[in-house]
Amino acid sequence: MRIVQLVEDLELGGLERLAVDLALAQKQAGHQLLVYCLFHAGPLAACLEAAGIPVVPFQKAPGFSLSTVLAMAKRLREDHADVVHGHNPGVHHYAALAARLAGAPVCINTRHSVTTSKGLPYQERYFRWVKPLTSHVVFVCGFVRRGLEAKLGYPPEKCSVILNGIPLTPFLAHPASPARRRPLIRFGTIGRLVPAKGHAILIDAFARVCQATPDAELSIYGYGALQDELRAQIARLGLEDRVRLEGRTEDSAATLQDFDVFVFSSVNEGLPLVILEAMAAGLPIVTTGVGGIPEVVPKESAWLCPPGNAEALAGAMLQAVTCADLPERGEIARRLAASSHGLEHMAGRYQELYRRLLP
Repeated sequence: MRIVQLVEDLELGGLERLAVDLALAQKQAGHQLLVYCLFHAGPLAACLEAAGIPVVPFQKAPGFSLSTVLAMAKRLREDHADVVHGHNPGVHHYAALAARLAGAPVCINTRHSVTTSKGLPYQERYFRWVKPLTSHVVFVCGFVRRGLEAKLGYPPEKCSVILNGIPLTPFLAHPASPARRRPLIRFGTIGRLVPAKGHAILIDAFARVCQATPDAELSIYGYGALQDELRAQIARLGLEDRVRLEGRTEDSAATLQDFDVFVFSSVNEGLPLVILEAMAAGLPIVTTGVGGIPEVVPKESAWLCPPGNAEALAGAMLQAVTCADLPERGEIARRLAASSHGLEHMAGRYQELYRRLLP
């Protein structure tokens, strides 16, 4: 098959990483791949180009661009695309219109969350308008499907759920060893420093944890607009020696290896890849029960709490501090990730869908 994966750009983010990993897996399976970017490319383009996957940026200007639709249709014809696979609503009306003009037989979209890429309501209107030009909509978890299916108005036969998957090898090859430093316990998280990730709530929760246990640390990996604000919060709470803002990590497998418990404080999610990565690394998990997380995290390995509640998050973290079987809980998570959430498993589900939709 000749497959085009379409994203807004290739900056560092979960959606973009998933599209890149999927493209790499599909090329490995023998398909011909291209990745189109509605805007510019970005740092993730390098690994695609290294694998021989062309990256095509369309450099769309602000506002609706008919010229971009026409340019994309021209390129789709030149590339003889069988499948146009877009990610989230920001790209879908361009994909659907261009695919129809180019005669590409299949146009699908994966919805990664219940909100639009940038919270723009018009994108959902456009998503509904191109329903007749859309072959199928995939939701990354049941939570996203329940939140969107009725609003989008697509018939059930045009909708399905395919859970996210990750490349397992780096995490399975370098597992964490929870509780190896007892009585010290190191909590850690990875995520962009943006409001949706709830880092301020996490820091408040950790301050409560510190009142009960002197042997706990928190490492926060990520970058974003809230960095200075979070650093000031850490100083205000007197936690400079206990909480570290580590910056961006380029190797999440190596980073997770150094944690005892993965903690996730998000207030809004679809199905975050980092949760699957923490599971594959063999970490017990403290997390808010948002999005599709309760669908994938085994209850025997995790503590779930409501979002936006520092007291509840602290309580869950303290349960992990006093837990005597952290390694066993992490092993349960690792086995489930290995059996159900690998990249090849997800890619196989998409391949089955493409073949079913192709005439």
